[in-house]
Amino acid sequence: MVRSAALVLAVLILPSFAQAQEPVGTHTVVKDDTLWDLAQFYYQDPFQWRVIWEANRDSIADPNLIYPNEVFVIPGLPGTVATGPVETEPQTTVELPETEPEEARPVGSDGADLVQFGFRQARPAQQVRSIFYADTTSEGTSGTGVGVRSAYAVTRDAVYSAPWVERFDVEPAHTGVIDGFADPSARATTIRSFDRVRMTMPSPARVGAELQIFRVMRDIESVGQVVVPTGILTVSTITSDGVIGVVTKEYQRILPGDFVRPVPSYNVQPGVTAQDVSGGSEAMVMGFAGRQVLNDLGHIAFLDLGSNDGINVGDEFVLYGEASSTSPRGRLQVVGVTDRMSAARIASIVDDVFHQGVVVRLVRKMP
Repeated sequence: MVRSAALVLAVLILPSFAQAQEPVGTHTVVKDDTLWDLAQFYYQDPFQWRVIWEANRDSIADPNLIYPNEVFVIPGLPGTVATGPVETEPQTTVELPETEPEEARPVGSDGADLVQFGFRQARPAQQVRSIFYADTTSEGTSGTGVGVRSAYAVTRDAVYSAPWVERFDVEPAHTGVIDGFADPSARATTIRSFDRVRMTMPSPARVGAELQIFRVMRDIESVGQVVVPTGILTVSTITSDGVIGVVTKEYQRILPGDFVRPVPSYNVQPGVTAQDVSGGSEAMVMGFAGRQVLNDLGHIAFLDLGSNDGINVGDEFVLYGEASSTSPRGRLQVVGVTDRMSAARIASIVDDVFHQGVVVRLVRKMP
């Protein structure tokens, strides 16, 4: 979090200058600053981190690596003015006292300061086998032992169980709500696989339709509500009292009150994998589906790019600055996409390198 006042130039800016994103102040970096935090502090919108990055491209070679005592321009957003603290005296600046420069090291985006954690052994990325691993010792097979032609870059279950983020002020879009067990004699509190459940569905349902079960699990500050799929059911019966379905998959604990909606579209074809691209888009990690302190293989990160930005299920990202590396310190694979964001699982990792505010780059894209 930003923990120091910025050096703000107190000047009057005409609307035409604001539209042109004229600088309205500067910020001196301190330990633990990130572009994500700076955008939240000055614009009350962390998704505007690219505005600060673009204004300081000459100073920021890697958006994950900003250093204490660097001074960044804080531009105004189009049609707005940055809202960080402003000095009341016109046309003055605040001079910071002379201090010894801090040790030059990255801050904010990597809690390990780019060295191995003392309490967690580094895990070489090349030793982690996933769908990305190609076994060249046996023709026609992948590292998982499954024929390449029959392998899916992302499985159906991975897509159906992928969480997403909704705005704070909206209820997740849904087509119905689970009322409880269809069998009135059932006494369990948790709904399990093969249980029959009754749903209230205002819109007509179709026998045989698959529905995704989900609910809001928690909030990510300044980002939104985390919505997590809890299971899958198939509509079996339609009565005058409601719709009955059979649970076919459990991803989380299923409870009465969970929402339902049609399952997400799944268009991944067997044998089709992401291909290398150069100059891919940059995305920022907005947060994570879970509350874990350390992020590891299989955990889900939320990125601030979605289908509106051309992101598809199966696309792959690595830490910014390591796009050309054969063994990047972390790799993400997209498993779920909405129009404004995507959910990406950690596919390989060396140390705990993924944190909120880390910038990643698209390096492989599905055809």
